[in-house]
Amino acid sequence: MVTVQITDGPSYQVTWFPGMNGQSALESVYNSSNHGNFTFSLQYYGSELGYLVDMINETYDTFISKYEPYFFWEFLINGVEVKTGIDSTPINDGDKITFQFIVYNSKMHQNNMLHEKYKLKKLMISAN
Repeated sequence: MVTVQITDGPSYQVTWFPGMNGQSALESVYNSSNHGNFTFSLQYYGSELGYLVDMINETYDTFISKYEPYFFWEFLINGVEVKTGIDSTPINDGDKITFQFIVYNSKMHQNNMLHEKYKLKKLMISAN
């Protein structure tokens, strides 16, 4: 079994299977009969990052603008921040996957996935 925890929200148990990754764990929650109104949205951030979560249960990442703070979904496995996209992060039987909606801080997050996500979101906005 794998636990999928939404910080300050519901927790779900899904059956682990060989080859499971973060994305298929979310899809398993969505496809289960006990998911309630669970929704999620992914966005592709290129080959280096892959797919990242942009929305869970109608709570979206912040759109990058001149106004701060910015809020993003962070992906953790067994309490450790993940350094790859959810489509390329393997999940093991017994893992606890956590998605937490946190305030982005450029100093605190300068060497992690949230900083890369922020940079790409900012680049997408400036390209338009």
